[in-house]
Amino acid sequence: MKIHNIDFDELKKQKQRNFEERLKFIEQYAEWMKTVPNKEWSSQQKRIIR
Repeated sequence: MKIHNIDFDELKKQKQRNFEERLKFIEQYAEWMKTVPNKEWSSQQKRIIR
């Protein structure tokens, strides 16, 4: 069995980057929802859920 070397510092940095990207997306999506009529964004959500 081969054991891989794991760079835990790099994994920690990647986890932080992923977290920051998710927050940025949520902020952008919330701003988009504020500027787009409810009917438009709700119909898009409906397509995603189906």
